[in-house]
Amino acid sequence: MSEATTVPVARSRTPDTSNHPTAAGVACTVLPNLAVWAVLPPGADLNAATIARLRQQIGERVGDRRAAVVLHLNGIASVSRTARAAFAAIDTVSSWALVGESPVDRLLGHFLLGAEFHSARAEYFTSDREALNWLAGPDAA
Repeated sequence: MSEATTVPVARSRTPDTSNHPTAAGVACTVLPNLAVWAVLPPGADLNAATIARLRQQIGERVGDRRAAVVLHLNGIASVSRTARAAFAAIDTVSSWALVGESPVDRLLGHFLLGAEFHSARAEYFTSDREALNWLAGPDAA
């Protein structure tokens, strides 16, 4: 079996990242409630290097605090097993709200959610509103 789960790139609406600072394709912005909004570029292959950049971007925005993260998966191409493990090990995240639109996004999002999260809750959503409501809910960390 191959190292990555690869599927064709889905054509979907992706949030505008033109005003967001980026580091090698990962765009992160701090929301007013100190949650982090992270967007991966369409066609991205999630591997250990991409997750390392995501970890760095989150750390630069929240410092030593733990934060909730809304992660947009719209149109990513693949997720490797090493990326899944590295994703679940990011210890500065208290909650992950994964957002996607297509069946491919859902498949890859649930592959990410299959990792062993040690200190964060995680859920998949099809809208930003649902994701933000979940993060603000009574079980918010």
